[in-house]
Amino acid sequence: MSSPPTSNVDKRCWMSKVTDIDSLKLNSLIWPGTHNSGMDKKAPNYEVILGNWTTCQNDSFAWQLEQGARAFDLRLGFHPGSPRGTYYFHHNGFQSHRVLDELIDAVNSFLDRNPDEFILLDFHQLRDGEQHFDFAQFNELLVRRLGERVISPWDDDKTIGELKAASNKKRILMAASGSVELDMAYFQSQIFHRWSGNRVTDIEDLRRHIIQTLDTPRIATPLWSLTATSYSFLGGPVDIKQHINEWFHYSRDWITRCSIISTDFFDESAIVSYCWVANSMKAVYGDAAR
Repeated sequence: MSSPPTSNVDKRCWMSKVTDIDSLKLNSLIWPGTHNSGMDKKAPNYEVILGNWTTCQNDSFAWQLEQGARAFDLRLGFHPGSPRGTYYFHHNGFQSHRVLDELIDAVNSFLDRNPDEFILLDFHQLRDGEQHFDFAQFNELLVRRLGERVISPWDDDKTIGELKAASNKKRILMAASGSVELDMAYFQSQIFHRWSGNRVTDIEDLRRHIIQTLDTPRIATPLWSLTATSYSFLGGPVDIKQHINEWFHYSRDWITRCSIISTDFFDESAIVSYCWVANSMKAVYGDAAR
């Protein structure tokens, strides 16, 4: 395959431009993901010093979607109150003051404009410490506001082409666990995150972690998330965009062995463009793309 013009990819609708994407299944796609998606520099509660440790993205959910992110790592807490309480995004208890309704509005608006893109909402953490979390209300809110767009877990075996033929609305996968009050007709089982296990991870540690992860057989759900982030003791997130661009370039085999690639400040690397190319290779050549 000749080198494609990755710089010209329209990130707003890159999925619909993937060659032969209709032959792929959603659980075989390579998804560009945002690590801790609800914590960004444009959030109402962004603070420079503390935010250096708690902030993981550059802008809002709507902006992340426009820039090509399709898998969202989401951590929510719940404030009870009148009339229904608030679901808020946080990073180890530090709140961005972004709320769940913002995500829902962004997703609905984006899919109205881009009906052939698919989105993965990975509700990785539904609780903030020991605080109460209202799962029933969370379930009701998402089913009411996004239900007509959600792909049932029972349709896992359908190709993207079959999903499009069956519905011009259903474009969202939701994953979560933690309560029997979640309706399994709408929620996939929890997506396993493979991260280094260390709050402080230098670049070499991360490289070894990725190699070990890709070389370890996986027997769980086909959807899994590789956390490709690096943190220093004093500086917080490390700028690793050059390493992301090198490690996950489509000329290597790492990217085609991944499911979700979750990064900090994802837009600063070429990961979306590389996912576009890698998915095209996968659709055309299958496992030979590896």
